[in-house]
Amino acid sequence: MFYTSLVWNILAMLSETDTRGPDDAFIEELSRLKRRGASVLVVGSTRASQQAETCRRLLGHATDRPRRRILVSTTGESAPIESLVDETPSDSHRIVRHEIDVRSASAASSGHESAPSIDVPVTTTETLADLGIEISSAIESFETAADGLEPSELRIGVDSLLPLLETYGTERVFRFIHLTNGRVGRSDGMIHYRLPVDRENEVVSVLTPLFDVVVDLRTHNGVCQERWSLKGESLCSGWISMRQL
Repeated sequence: MFYTSLVWNILAMLSETDTRGPDDAFIEELSRLKRRGASVLVVGSTRASQQAETCRRLLGHATDRPRRRILVSTTGESAPIESLVDETPSDSHRIVRHEIDVRSASAASSGHESAPSIDVPVTTTETLADLGIEISSAIESFETAADGLEPSELRIGVDSLLPLLETYGTERVFRFIHLTNGRVGRSDGMIHYRLPVDRENEVVSVLTPLFDVVVDLRTHNGVCQERWSLKGESLCSGWISMRQL
């Protein structure tokens, strides 16, 4: 989808599942999003390793194409998003840490495993407004350095929406996501946010209209699976084993 082979992987894999395959509209929408970038909500209260693998692919680690990545950490030192950084040059990465009270059980349990320190520029913010400003500033620095970005070259990952929702409430976070998605869209970039709760959670239905794609994660019979929904529920991939991606 956002990396070269995903469309074809989905087509091949769905022929082996019990769910309905994608129609022409699904494939067309995948291709359109690949050209212009997208906003993605990743939901599902699965184990951290499954969430991390999905986020790594959304950040573009599955291809050799150049990427410029902004990693937004909201979950504190117990869950550093730096674990998603690979060995690419540090000038193609930025990390923005948002310092809020993350001692709640939901924030502490939703993160990734710790990683060694890395030589990547790090900015710390203390308000939601400043977080949006820093993300925009990092995008501008990439645009200036590259003299413009290719479609989907920019990849942004927000570690978890839970601490933001618990601290600022749904209405303020809704506005933050709306504004941030708009800024990313002007650069034809791709941004994803983790929300490690079940799809049936009320907050998911409130936030879903803000996103081009919703990725559901689950473990079924011991197998980690994903389901990609476009335009609400009207276009859907069906459940796909992560071992096939």
